[in-house]
Amino acid sequence: MKLFIASLLVFSLVILFLFALFPSDITVSRIVQINRSPTEVLRKINDLRKWESWNILLVNGLDNMKKVYAPVRIDSSHIQKGYFMIELLKVVPDTVSSIWHQGKKSFIGNYFLSGADGQTVVEWSLQFHIQWYPWDKLASMFYDKNLGPGMEKSLMNLKTELEGPVP
Repeated sequence: MKLFIASLLVFSLVILFLFALFPSDITVSRIVQINRSPTEVLRKINDLRKWESWNILLVNGLDNMKKVYAPVRIDSSHIQKGYFMIELLKVVPDTVSSIWHQGKKSFIGNYFLSGADGQTVVEWSLQFHIQWYPWDKLASMFYDKNLGPGMEKSLMNLKTELEGPVP
């Protein structure tokens, strides 16, 4: 019995050590080039009320809350539905920073804009701080695979909206 307990303890420590080798900070990012000026792109990104038309991650987050929470609070710098919330932190000519909350977890979302001659490169990054728990570290391996396609689709929706005919 002592050998079993000692083996279990050693195995647990080895697992904990291996997961400690995983990074604590993860960034998932995607980039798109849009044939519009940075000012036009910034106008679309800096107002959270406009995000529902192009941001898949926001729409999916709100859809997941539909059955649980009815009221939604949306204004230009804040969206909240139940325990899902997005807040704009900083808006400057080349950066829009936001914080996304879902329950007790939160992460930073940044849009970096650069460009000239009527073209803008938009880089969207989501930055996560991972707790030391082995299950959190293991789950972080799949962040890029799970979030990347939604980020790409969102950026393509943004590009389509901005490059489409001006109303």
